[in-house]
Amino acid sequence: MPLLKQGWEIDRPRWGVFALQAPDGHAGMEFTTGDLDPEAELTTRDARWQLWAGKSIDRPVWYATASTDTPVALLTAVTQCVADPAPLPRWREETCSYIKGMAQLTPILPSRPPAPTPLDVQRAVSSRRPAARPAASVPRWSTTSRSALPGPRR
Repeated sequence: MPLLKQGWEIDRPRWGVFALQAPDGHAGMEFTTGDLDPEAELTTRDARWQLWAGKSIDRPVWYATASTDTPVALLTAVTQCVADPAPLPRWREETCSYIKGMAQLTPILPSRPPAPTPLDVQRAVSSRRPAARPAASVPRWSTTSRSALPGPRR
């Protein structure tokens, strides 16, 4: 399970429930064993799986539930994403004030383009077209006619 591989601690807070807590205490997951009402799983938080961010399941910052029939591959993918310690890019304006103290904000600076290698310079020079010679004087013709030309009109 991805959460255990990332150091989440397992617990049994009550009969029929296995709980996992993130190492920093800011996220958790519960798995309920036994029979559950399929309708309640879809309409309440009484589901087979609960995953949340926050200090407590009772006051989560966000939460997700999954019913008994949720594919295991989907649960695995979600828990892998939640357990991944890699930072997530976010706009500062999009972070809510109620997560202060739960998230570490680090500015992301754009990376500088790499310096060209000697081979890059050689390729750029060889791909340039030779400088064009200035054009010789070429007579230019106009497609407009002047109305005040002397002589008969045709």
